[in-house]
Amino acid sequence: MKNLAELMTQRRSARDFDVNYEIPEADFNDIIQAMRMSPSSYGILGQRLLVINRGEMREKLTPFFYNQLNYVNASKFIIVLGVNHKGLQEVTNHSLDLRFKGNPEGRSTYGTNINKNLFGGNLSDQQLDNYSSQQTYITTGIATAVAASLDVDTCMIGGFNAKGLAEFLIQEGLMHDYETPFITMAFGKSTKISGEKLRSELKHFVKEI
Repeated sequence: MKNLAELMTQRRSARDFDVNYEIPEADFNDIIQAMRMSPSSYGILGQRLLVINRGEMREKLTPFFYNQLNYVNASKFIIVLGVNHKGLQEVTNHSLDLRFKGNPEGRSTYGTNINKNLFGGNLSDQQLDNYSSQQTYITTGIATAVAASLDVDTCMIGGFNAKGLAEFLIQEGLMHDYETPFITMAFGKSTKISGEKLRSELKHFVKEI
């Protein structure tokens, strides 16, 4: 079995997918579980996944993804929702309640630190949104690595009509107004991949001090 460094070196972003390929259910469940268990700053439970299968809903959402083939033909497609500034305080409190159930002293100490850093008035609404967005990128990064280990091809898609998609998902009762579709991800078996992987040379990428 290849190690993670080899998998990431060889991986390419899929530009189109085999429309006849379906990810084995067990493999996709492993990817979902890995995303669920991905690191989360302060342990805040601020994310949800919408899995868009092939079918009517996929077709309805196609215009928001500009008819991109790696959206249309993917075996599975995930929209990663993150709690934005409208709901971040509430979901933080809920996460603290769950984590420190029966330990009010621990909750107070930990909560004070979070409130000081996130909700002390130093961060704008946009900065709080950016904070939540960063958490969703961690989740999709984990999914990329796990999928590669399962020989599943992927493409992270940030180029979509986020405003239009959000309005549609809220209208359909699939998303709350305190959530935002920050990043999306396609899964399947690629028929077309991106070009040669371009990365910085190691000597320019790393500096030990």
